[in-house]
Amino acid sequence: MAKKVKEVAEPVFREQLNIRDEDICPQLGLQEEVLLSDADITLCGSNRGGGKSFALILDSLYDISNPNFGAMYFRKETGELEKKGGLYDKASAIFPLLGAKGTKLKFVFPSGAYIVFDHLANEDEKNIERRFKGLEVPAIYIDEIDQISFPTFLKLMQSNRNSSGIRNRIVGTLNPNNESWVRPFLDFYIGEDGYIIPERDCQTIYFYVYGQDVSDIIWAESKERLYEKAQNYIDSAWRDEFYASGLTKFDLIKSLKFVKGDVAQNKKLLESQPSYIANIAAGGSAAIARNLDGNWNVRADGVEMVKRNVMDRMFDTDRRAETNGVKYMTIDVALLGLDNFIMIIWDNLHIVDVICRERLDSGAAIALVASTFAEYGVRENNCSFDNVGNGQVLTCYKRSIPINAMAAPLGKEIAYDNLKSQLMYTLAKYLIEEKITCSPNAAEKLFNYGKGTTKAKLSFKEILHNERRALMQAESTGKTKMLNKKEMKKILGGISPDFLEAVAYRMIFELDKKQSKGFSGLEFL
Repeated sequence: MAKKVKEVAEPVFREQLNIRDEDICPQLGLQEEVLLSDADITLCGSNRGGGKSFALILDSLYDISNPNFGAMYFRKETGELEKKGGLYDKASAIFPLLGAKGTKLKFVFPSGAYIVFDHLANEDEKNIERRFKGLEVPAIYIDEIDQISFPTFLKLMQSNRNSSGIRNRIVGTLNPNNESWVRPFLDFYIGEDGYIIPERDCQTIYFYVYGQDVSDIIWAESKERLYEKAQNYIDSAWRDEFYASGLTKFDLIKSLKFVKGDVAQNKKLLESQPSYIANIAAGGSAAIARNLDGNWNVRADGVEMVKRNVMDRMFDTDRRAETNGVKYMTIDVALLGLDNFIMIIWDNLHIVDVICRERLDSGAAIALVASTFAEYGVRENNCSFDNVGNGQVLTCYKRSIPINAMAAPLGKEIAYDNLKSQLMYTLAKYLIEEKITCSPNAAEKLFNYGKGTTKAKLSFKEILHNERRALMQAESTGKTKMLNKKEMKKILGGISPDFLEAVAYRMIFELDKKQSKGFSGLEFL
């Protein structure tokens, strides 16, 4: 393999700079397989520490002597690119050895070839379309590709082209993430037990994308078989004029190669950081299965409670609405900041409407609650709201139920670590038991949603599907414990699960039915 890398890393630069083989030399295993891949899409990973980021850096060296070559490296967040040990940091230790001049997140080689580092923080459809419209990039590298959306990946595929005869390719790294589109994308490689099937590791397969969803893909183990399965789609996209350019219908078919990798192959890492394995295995059997063994059936932060198909049942219009004429209102309070003031209107366990307002002051919030009481016929004692911080503003409604997340749970026979864990656990239970329904109008209602000032228009249904990912039980000894707010935001990429919490507050009324009436502030008229 050392001979192969000498060919890759432009011999003239090696001779001029007296670069030793070990300075730029891939290790056997994942790094070697990635550099030898000729697939259109090469994905690598499945556990931590396999040396996958270094493989990304080395792959671009194939073409740095070509003045028409350009490559782009992406991470979800800019801060992740520049941090110590990140992609840009690794590149800064290698590219200058080959004569590259570096500026802010960009390198230019003596030939004129360039490499740029960029982020994909804002995946709003219009923003992505504007950024990549007309762009031609022969080599695209995505670190932790499971963190970006499938539509963004499709747009990058469309930009992965050139007219200079350079081999187009996309190379991505990943960690097991069973909530990402990458999980079904790699389904061929993953067994029912969640582990990579050994005989399929490093096998190249073929696919054709005919829609905008990851389910809109046809797969096969050969181009011939793929064409048989996708003939109607391929024929409709084919133009006879393409024959004049030497193309065939097989050129509309893309190839994928997945490389598993193993931290044991990364001898340089283990020699320099003997404690690395102990660190990534911290957290018990779940952490070991995911981080060391590469199991795709294990969640990173806990035990997931509600699967996507379970949440879908909440929005199923064929289900009978769980109504009885008793109205409720649950509120997640936010004032003047970047979070939303969210109100969920209920008829028993059926969500009738969702109201969301941005940057309300205290007076406007009080007035909105009062007018909503009147509009929907909600009695004050059937309203609950979070009582921490800004929530204090609604204590003027003395018959409503203030909820302190860190308060003791209701009742004594079930051991939860606090009231919020009890509410979240009960919500998960009700969703699994299909007790909660939602009106189509509320489900499709659009809201500005996202992190900070970067927001996109998403439906209530889409928002809950996203925040559902944070509804999970944390590892604990003794008491039932759900993830706290900080841990939930980590899973959601910094987004606060405010809509999910507003829904969970409805459970306070269900819990009171089962407990004594000694819960402070709860009154029945």
